[in-house]
Amino acid sequence: MAEQKKKKILFVMQLPPPVHGVSVMNKQIADSALINSELECHYINLATAKSINDLQKGAFRKYLLTLFIVCKTIFKMLGNRYDYVYITIFPFGFAFLKDSIIVLLARLFRLKPLLHLHTYGFKKASERASWRKKLYRFVFKNTEVICLSPLLIEDIEFIHTGKVFILPNGITQVNFKNDYSTDKTIIQFLYLSNLIKGKGILLVMDALELLKAKNLAFTCRVVGPEGDVDYATLKTVVQQKGLEKEVELVGPKFGEEKYAEFKQADVFLLPSDYDTFGLVLLEAMQFGVPCISTPMGGIPDVIGHGNGLIIPQINAQELALAMERLLLDPKERSRISASAFDHFKTNFTSPVFEQRLKNILSGMPDTVNTRLVSRG
Repeated sequence: MAEQKKKKILFVMQLPPPVHGVSVMNKQIADSALINSELECHYINLATAKSINDLQKGAFRKYLLTLFIVCKTIFKMLGNRYDYVYITIFPFGFAFLKDSIIVLLARLFRLKPLLHLHTYGFKKASERASWRKKLYRFVFKNTEVICLSPLLIEDIEFIHTGKVFILPNGITQVNFKNDYSTDKTIIQFLYLSNLIKGKGILLVMDALELLKAKNLAFTCRVVGPEGDVDYATLKTVVQQKGLEKEVELVGPKFGEEKYAEFKQADVFLLPSDYDTFGLVLLEAMQFGVPCISTPMGGIPDVIGHGNGLIIPQINAQELALAMERLLLDPKERSRISASAFDHFKTNFTSPVFEQRLKNILSGMPDTVNTRLVSRG
């Protein structure tokens, strides 16, 4: 029997730098032995920013680089008949323009665009301007879509009809034994992410101030690169709130140093109104660290039932109540730790993610979670 021909995939996607959830997942695909052995993969790096702060800025260099990327994409499409053109599409600004150009090029060459949505905001943006809805519908026409969670389908159901694959993210497992302990007398909170207002860094400071007002003992480490909040500003906030003894501003950590932060943490905080999935939640869960987060995007599916706390409203009072609950209840922290660790191992490791993505790209619909969306 003749060997089945490999599916040919063109990946046009952002790779690091800068380091953020989308670029991290894209690099995992590019580095995947499974995907690259089972499929014929070609890659084009769509990134035009050098840092997190550069993502939302326009620059002449970006336009020139985009022109180069478009020319490279056309050259690839002229010389190859791809089964899918894989694009991690973003809903706003210059990033959406770049992504849309790639989608339209795929259509021009009669190739199938596969849009992987790592963020959301299509619904809200189109509600502000009717022309956006028409534009989105035009771009999404005759495409297939990957969503991180069933909870995110509603963001596109008014602009897309057809097949939607459900594919949660997964990360490389680096911790295989849950050594979480409740022996400490003073627990340590951890914020580890880019310092972005939307991710809740300032909300954390407000909640810590409320806990201190109740004379509760705790510490909190803030770890991550600067975003729209810098460490000088954050230091001033800490001083104004009288949290100098409780809060330590650490700076960015990577690799083993980052893992060490999770190992010594008692509760992880991501009070975000920004994230679609919260990749860093997976990192915390694999070390058995109980997480407190928000009902944004697919985060409730990430944490799941009983594997962490979801605050009902994104404000300092609700966050402080959840933090106080875990601070005062070591048995609950221990229970959540064990449950979260098992939840991670079952659902969110890189082998699980890569196998599911390979099945989607190989055209094996019976092996993945699929939805059909139709507008009424």
